[in-house]
Amino acid sequence: MQRLRRVVLGALLLASCAPAASPTVPPPAAGPPAGGDAPASPVPLLAVRAAYAAPGAALTPVWVAQERGLFRAQGLEVELIFLSGTRTDQGVITGDTPIGFGANVIPTRLNGADIVAIAGVVNRISFTLFVQPGISSPSELRGKTAVTTLPGSSTHSATLIALRRLGLEPGRDVAIQPSPGTTEQLAIMTQGLADAALFSPPTDLKALEAGLVPLLNLAELNIPFMQTAIGTSQAYAREHPEEIRRFLRGYITAVALARADVETTKAIIGKYTQTDDPAILDHAYRYYRDIWGRPDFRVRPEAVESILRVLDVPGADTAQPTDFIDNRFIDELEQAGFIRQVAPFD
Repeated sequence: MQRLRRVVLGALLLASCAPAASPTVPPPAAGPPAGGDAPASPVPLLAVRAAYAAPGAALTPVWVAQERGLFRAQGLEVELIFLSGTRTDQGVITGDTPIGFGANVIPTRLNGADIVAIAGVVNRISFTLFVQPGISSPSELRGKTAVTTLPGSSTHSATLIALRRLGLEPGRDVAIQPSPGTTEQLAIMTQGLADAALFSPPTDLKALEAGLVPLLNLAELNIPFMQTAIGTSQAYAREHPEEIRRFLRGYITAVALARADVETTKAIIGKYTQTDDPAILDHAYRYYRDIWGRPDFRVRPEAVESILRVLDVPGADTAQPTDFIDNRFIDELEQAGFIRQVAPFD
């Protein structure tokens, strides 16, 4: 608890000095952050290349770890690279970026690739269901069309799961229209060419501005779902376990700091999403603050199983959720007391 107090105190001091609406990020921490377990004496830095899959606020913890020097405090020199979508998975598979933040593990592994999820980031569906004006209940979507991103993506899978939770069978009760990405999703909705879509910050604010109606915040339903995870290959985990441990310690410490230090975290979100709009930054932060790493940092089998049930990929119907998960590093940190000391759940 004493370490946690130092984390919160340091974070509050930073927040009191940060400009309310500026995306300027304070310089990285000069030494190990309070709550970390880096040794007092310097340790040799291990080099790691890591990729993140989207400039979306769900991935904030990896940005916080990088910007606040939390990886370095754990003895890592991290080169952080943006590789959109499936390119993140390819980087993991080839070893060019052996750690992928936001990796699309399940369909990639079903296609035969060596990739597993080693920690959860967003462990439940955290989209809002938007509909056209005039639709006031999920039952009114019967006979209408939902637009998603590409099959196998988080948005596509979450749409199928959400519709079934609402008593609607995708493809029978509600037509499914794939689109290349979130931007195209929103364009199709604003043109009146589809009736429903799932959006998350900051796109949900754009949907509101366009006159679309938020029908249901799916995060409130607590539907298990591996929406965002940290992935690596089994080969890399076997050959570089120390890099994995240090990376996860930095990530977990970043979640604790992001929850405590509001203004600095919003500034970091602004830097990586390239926005300085205070309303967007505040909304994105508030939306995800209590979602990161909950209910804990493990990848839960039920969060994988929910996706396997809706994936139209060979092998999905017979695959076991544990085939896609390697929780041993998180388990080690839990058993050592690191998570309870650094990032206890309030």
